[in-house]
Amino acid sequence: MRMHNDCLPCIARGALDAARLSTDDELIQQKIVKTVLARLSQVEMDCPPPLMARFIQESVKELAGVDDPFKRLKKEYNDLALDLYPELKAEKDRAGTRSGRFETGVRLAIAGNIIDFGATSQVGRQKVLDTISHALSTRVNGEIRLLEQAVQKAENILWLADNTGEIVFDKLLLEEMDRDKIIYVVRGGNAQNDATMEDAQYTGITELVRVMDSGAAIPGTLVSICSKEFQRAYERADLIISKGQGNFETLDHRDKRIFFLFKAKCPIVATHAGCEPGDVVIRTSGDLSPRD
Repeated sequence: MRMHNDCLPCIARGALDAARLSTDDELIQQKIVKTVLARLSQVEMDCPPPLMARFIQESVKELAGVDDPFKRLKKEYNDLALDLYPELKAEKDRAGTRSGRFETGVRLAIAGNIIDFGATSQVGRQKVLDTISHALSTRVNGEIRLLEQAVQKAENILWLADNTGEIVFDKLLLEEMDRDKIIYVVRGGNAQNDATMEDAQYTGITELVRVMDSGAAIPGTLVSICSKEFQRAYERADLIISKGQGNFETLDHRDKRIFFLFKAKCPIVATHAGCEPGDVVIRTSGDLSPRD
């Protein structure tokens, strides 16, 4: 998915958010934002928006000396999700049947996608709770049963993870799947509040499924810049579960193996996905128009 004009102020806001998280020095904050804007002015608009997050990360490290400005927030939301997990698991178990638990797991996994500091500078516990409630009660924009059937048939499943905190919500769906068939993929380095191997270990994902990193430190999955190991796993997969907007923005929408699962938080992404902002979304290549 290419950048749009509306992406530009969003990237600038992301730069300021990261700058403020890295230092209280307003002069350094200004330098970070100006550096990102200068680099952004040289970028062609046909590249995917998540690639620009690399400029932010590099500028923060260079000018503020901070490798991971989101470190505190990442732990905070991992802990919040771990605190909510027992109650959410009980909610899922109350669904009773296997299909019922799978559907609840899907809804909760997508609800966790609200924990995204690339799409917004504010989340908060109440917003997470409200999103959970909405995800459990609203109509899902997409076909849960089609996803369930694909999961049952698949032999090699590649799960592309997204944000910290959200990965705990993913556990609720992973538990309803044959985990021996799954490779769970986190980012190859710090990128906004996206999950890394450290987060997978902290939240217990590594005890549940095999985990690898993509080899790329961007909040998305641009296969061409990922590691050879990841590329081999990507080619071998017969089902790819893609979590979050960043993966939606960077992956090939023509690939029939991919199920995109996310909370639509951006109007540009919502337009491309054929949904409304705020929707709980499942999309496959057949749901997306060629222009995507």
